[in-house]
Amino acid sequence: MSNDCAGKPKVSPKREHARPPITATGIDSYAGVLSAIGLHEILVTGNLPRGQTTGNITYFIIDRSSKAIVSQVTLPDASNQFNRVEIRLKVARLSGAYDIGTFQSNGEFKPAEFLAVRSDLDTPPSGGTSGRAA
Repeated sequence: MSNDCAGKPKVSPKREHARPPITATGIDSYAGVLSAIGLHEILVTGNLPRGQTTGNITYFIIDRSSKAIVSQVTLPDASNQFNRVEIRLKVARLSGAYDIGTFQSNGEFKPAEFLAVRSDLDTPPSGGTSGRAA
């Protein structure tokens, strides 16, 4: 380190290259763990009620077997123009059965009758939509 004209030390910046948060060797040693944490795609489908939009509603997607919230989606409460819903979401936990709905003020989960959730583990629906996966 040297001094400038005023006697203050001059600091020369070091030219270090930024390192990645995890190296290739680190990725190789954790390959099994990282692949197990993969994301899975689910599909939310249905038809919104017809009418003027007066607000938005947050719907929670629940893994039916563990009762864990795996995702959420916010939709208008009604629509006069675009009623069809088809949204692809990524979730960390793949399940064979999901529910979609809202939580009541008492904490009880209420399935949305006009929305359904499908995953790759689902069997094809027998017809109609409901708040429960086929």
